[in-house]
Amino acid sequence: MHVTPERFCKDRYLRASGYNFYVWAVVNLLVTWPLFAALRGEPWPAWLALLFPIALIAGGIFIAVLNDNRVHKMCGDADPQPLVEAGSLWGPIFAIGIVLTVVLGVRGPVAYVQPVWLLLIGAAYLIWGNFGVREFRWLGWTLVLAGGFAGLSVQPSAPTWQLASRPALIVWIVFMAALWVPFGAYINWRYLHGATPKAGRLNASGTADPSP
Repeated sequence: MHVTPERFCKDRYLRASGYNFYVWAVVNLLVTWPLFAALRGEPWPAWLALLFPIALIAGGIFIAVLNDNRVHKMCGDADPQPLVEAGSLWGPIFAIGIVLTVVLGVRGPVAYVQPVWLLLIGAAYLIWGNFGVREFRWLGWTLVLAGGFAGLSVQPSAPTWQLASRPALIVWIVFMAALWVPFGAYINWRYLHGATPKAGRLNASGTADPSP
């Protein structure tokens, strides 16, 4: 089964995903800031290093809600039944990722945190893509391969074993930040704007203008 642009625009979890890729690209880039600082020998205070990613994620969720509202104005109400219930997909992924991050942070090696998240997020998009959005499969496989490469790039040396891996962070930036901007643009072009040329033109009553 392949999701059509019309079905995409009516799915409450899919239709704002293109815009949300832009948001998470910025979050994924900024989250590496304290990690690179630690590698330079200038670690942030522990409380700030913990608060910073939490604030980034909260801000990303807030902007994602604004994106949802924006697309709602473009496309109208979403269907009550989504193609995939996002919570059932992402909930276990994030739970496993957080547990593994804590374990690696306490027991080490911390250098494998980014490869683990690349693999988990890639697996999630691969699964989501199997339900119809074939481009999500492409992204999923790309992230899984990047996660494997990032893991192999880690150099288990004593001085940096309890720090993030610089090569793995660079892979993270390339595949979780730089890649997501053009991918989000493609998703918007392919599934959202191409399917709703009239949805964004509202008349005075706030309903879609049926005229050409």
